[in-house]
Amino acid sequence: MIAWKGFGKRWGKCEECWLAYERGVQHENSLKCYKLGIPIDNLKIPLDQFLSITRDMPGKYALFRFPLNLLSKGVIILYFDTKIEMENFIENIRDYIKDEVSLREKKFYDIFGNVEWVGGMNWRRGCPEYDKKFGDWRVWRNATSKTNST
Repeated sequence: MIAWKGFGKRWGKCEECWLAYERGVQHENSLKCYKLGIPIDNLKIPLDQFLSITRDMPGKYALFRFPLNLLSKGVIILYFDTKIEMENFIENIRDYIKDEVSLREKKFYDIFGNVEWVGGMNWRRGCPEYDKKFGDWRVWRNATSKTNST
């Protein structure tokens, strides 16, 4: 079990989305959920300092315990409504994040999170569990259109 610790603004979209997932329905919230993952080992500054900088953002983090900590020390996840909002945030925090990620961590997040990488950070839409029921997140339609592009 991963012990998540929330910080910043409350995201408030997960509960309703997860209940829909359990009923086999893809909730609209999943289409407007961009998650930015930052492996804790990729921080150039102490975790507490980074959390202070991002205190107004909705997010959570976890320091992994054995056996997950063999693959990754932990991760910070920040939530965004749009890809553009996430990309703007990435530009503002690049100086605090290492550009490279270890092969071990890259493979871990690729396999268990099904993510895309931007330097030492990763991102995706919705929860990884959604991919199993609704297909790869990369082909989900945009929240504002009827097409299957991201």
